[in-house]
Amino acid sequence: MRGRFSKVVSFLLAAIFAGTLVAARVAVDRDPDPRAGMKVFWEKGCIRCHPVLGQGGSTGPDLTRSPAIGDSFQLTAAMWNHAPQMWQRMQAEHFELPTFEVEQMEDLFAFLGMVRSFDAPGDAKAGRQLFQSKRCVECHAIRGQGARVGPDLTSVASYRNPVAWVAAMWNHASGMFRVLNQRNVPFPEFQGTEMVDLQSYIHSMGSGEQQYMDYLLPPSATRGEVLFRTKQCVACHSIGGRGGKMGPDLGRVVLPRRYGEIAVVMWNHAPQMNRLATAAAVPYPNFESQELADVLAYLNSLPTTPRGNPAAGKRWFDEKGCSACHATVSGETSAGPNLTQLERSLTPASVGRTMWNHGPKMLQRMEQSSIPWPLFSSQELADTLAFLESIQLPSRAPVAEGGPR
Repeated sequence: MRGRFSKVVSFLLAAIFAGTLVAARVAVDRDPDPRAGMKVFWEKGCIRCHPVLGQGGSTGPDLTRSPAIGDSFQLTAAMWNHAPQMWQRMQAEHFELPTFEVEQMEDLFAFLGMVRSFDAPGDAKAGRQLFQSKRCVECHAIRGQGARVGPDLTSVASYRNPVAWVAAMWNHASGMFRVLNQRNVPFPEFQGTEMVDLQSYIHSMGSGEQQYMDYLLPPSATRGEVLFRTKQCVACHSIGGRGGKMGPDLGRVVLPRRYGEIAVVMWNHAPQMNRLATAAAVPYPNFESQELADVLAYLNSLPTTPRGNPAAGKRWFDEKGCSACHATVSGETSAGPNLTQLERSLTPASVGRTMWNHGPKMLQRMEQSSIPWPLFSSQELADTLAFLESIQLPSRAPVAEGGPR
């Protein structure tokens, strides 16, 4: 059993250290570390029940492939709703229930969000057909075989880091516009998994040697925000209505989850962006792999997750039976803690941590009082957190940016 899990860890380490990916949307004051989150996933025993990318236990669902788990509100709602079943199963298997610090839960959420951005393996055969049908072969060679108008793609065949691949494709697009116009060749567009298939084909044609050691630091939303300005993205794109108006407001756009999909969106957008940037005298931005990872982390950190409605949250709080145990007026006593004096801001990760650490005792009390375990959708959870934030005493620190509003 342990040997099997060691192989899983080796697999994940190779994937993560080969390329640090976009972390989940986690509303915190720090940059969560997905690599630390992988360690939490292992040491807390999560991997004994939940596989990651098909590797690991089989008792629970693969959290990287569930369509119902996207942002951190959805992840917390899923944890909350299934917690009683998980606790029951763990007790039956004689697993010790782990406890978490808030920072550990934040890192865990970042890890799960990161591995969900891995693409499924591409189809190299389909990629070979795309290399022909998209007319890449008319300009590019691979291992010396093909045209010599553009660079030989052997140089990118060894890229294991999907961020490096996306950055290379984006940077390459700007040099293609003039050549394609001269040759009267239309700019190729992609859809679906075509970019992943093309990458798989190019990778299959490489020498097999790791010529480019594309290891990155964990992505930083803080660095990404600075880059968003210095690369002049803000000249065309606004964030929450602040910035340029030529491109879409990226504070209101949910990025695709997988890197192949991100590559398709960026690639197809490149010609239009180049025209608009040229007209506005804004240089076409090139990105190093680390820079792109940071910018994408910044865009993923923006609060596009459900905005909570305090009035609706009050209704859910009452209807789901929370008010039977928890007081929401300062000075009142209740069976459970008075929720007007919480020590820290409420975020999906902090709620997930509190629920997991204290939930078994809460469930026992509820069963003794014949109160059913409440279930939440991601929007209901956001509303409830917004209500609880609205009743906090003024002396407590304000909610972290990106949390319920």
